[in-house]
Amino acid sequence: MNLFQEYMNLAWRIASTKTIPAVTEIHLPSLEEGSEKNDTFGFVFLEDGSVGPFYTSLNDNLEVLWQLYPEGKSREADTMDLIENLSGGSEAMRAVALGAFNALSQHVMRQANYSPFESAAMGQNNPVEPQPGETIGMVGYFRPLIERLLAKGIKIRVLEKNPGRVEVQPGVELSTNPADLASCGYFLCTASTLINGTLSEILSVQGEDAWLELIGPSGSGLPDLLFQRGVNSVGGIEIIDSDALVDALAKQEPWGRAGKKYQLTVDDYPGITTLLARITP
Repeated sequence: MNLFQEYMNLAWRIASTKTIPAVTEIHLPSLEEGSEKNDTFGFVFLEDGSVGPFYTSLNDNLEVLWQLYPEGKSREADTMDLIENLSGGSEAMRAVALGAFNALSQHVMRQANYSPFESAAMGQNNPVEPQPGETIGMVGYFRPLIERLLAKGIKIRVLEKNPGRVEVQPGVELSTNPADLASCGYFLCTASTLINGTLSEILSVQGEDAWLELIGPSGSGLPDLLFQRGVNSVGGIEIIDSDALVDALAKQEPWGRAGKKYQLTVDDYPGITTLLARITP
């Protein structure tokens, strides 16, 4: 069973135990915001205020989604119907489906009175750190992290499907072949691999003792399945002020202030069974 099917099964497990809030809006970034070197995100809003982000800068996904949603948004959709697009839908619709799963996940965590941000802040969420002189694998180009890593004497081997996004410089190598990362002991991996289905390929070249962090807003879903597959740390964002998010999106301004980023390890996370047990039927 592939990861997409497992995500759908997990969503249906949740739906069998509680009423799932409906989608009130799907929001897309403008086409003007998207460019070869810009990372853009859409959002799925649920009627209880839960929000799920999803990455829109893969291939021509943003253009495809604007064709499906000509106003840049859609209202009143069934959450489970959207999540079903994880299996059999286009890559663009898988992105929206992942956003719906992320929104459902945030709903479950809120209902269970569990804050991933607070839990990660209390735990040792980065027990492994790359060392100066080490070459790490970076799956997807994280421009804001490059200078920080180079300043620490850490070299970066970037795996990027869109090489034009990468600024090659001393200490930064570019590759399009996952096998080139096999010698790396530390991986930073974009959560957009959940959309294009390439995470399994990355995990297949990860050494037995290597540490892999999945990072980015698209990773804001329940992390159970990722931990089971060998991901060591899962990052996401907990939207704490949906009104501030809506305001920032309307003004096409940075929206990070509306949420709190987190990075969870298995020790920080109680598991879906525990979360569901905490929710009053």
